[in-house]
Amino acid sequence: MQTVKLNISGMHCTSCAMNIDGELEDTEGVKESKTNYAKQLTEVTFDPEKVSIEKLISVIKKVDDTYNAEISNE
Repeated sequence: MQTVKLNISGMHCTSCAMNIDGELEDTEGVKESKTNYAKQLTEVTFDPEKVSIEKLISVIKKVDDTYNAEISNE
């Protein structure tokens, strides 16, 4: 398993974060997603043999096309 932190812009409320977590956790290879609306950050634990970081980002953008995600330097 691998963990990545992604900065997410475009979230408007805590239910945005919950929607992102739900979609990510429904993605094959994702074990857990913890999105923090206040920090505009998500931490995703996933199997890199089953899903790529690029796929995680595309899942986030699919939830709402106003969201943008990129790897965090945090």
